[in-house]
Amino acid sequence: MKAMSRTSALLGATLALSLIAGCSQAPSGGAVDDSPEGAAFQYRQGLMRAIAWKTGQIRGMAQGEIPVDEAVFRKYAADLAVLAGMTTEGFIPDSIVAGSASLPEIWSNWSDFEQKARDFQNAAQQVADAAQSGGVQAASGLVQAVGQSCGACHRPYRRRAEGG
Repeated sequence: MKAMSRTSALLGATLALSLIAGCSQAPSGGAVDDSPEGAAFQYRQGLMRAIAWKTGQIRGMAQGEIPVDEAVFRKYAADLAVLAGMTTEGFIPDSIVAGSASLPEIWSNWSDFEQKARDFQNAAQQVADAAQSGGVQAASGLVQAVGQSCGACHRPYRRRAEGG
């Protein structure tokens, strides 16, 4: 039992160090500098990954692609609403660094970008509110609007992947 605890602790520490080391890498493998722009990029990357994961789980349950767990759905919907409200925080002026998919139009059309972020937050909050009051059944019809609000911002403000 004691050996198992040490193994678990060692594995946990190794994983934590790997995650910390990975946080300073751009998606292309290059290092991200420690400038405010680099920090904003790292923030965006982490936030967008969390948003994508929570959204994918909610969508999967709403569409019957993964088993429904009402408590998890409610929690993830609430989490998503909070995360959605944090979206613009990672977009300090001109924070395009190596590996960033952000386009300069974010800053030249800031008021539109902020409106799209608010639309996303509102859509996520509607799902969270419906989930809290009526579960997956009440919220499932609202999940599509979350995805649409993501796309409404990504199309004009996010660089498309090479070949995609």
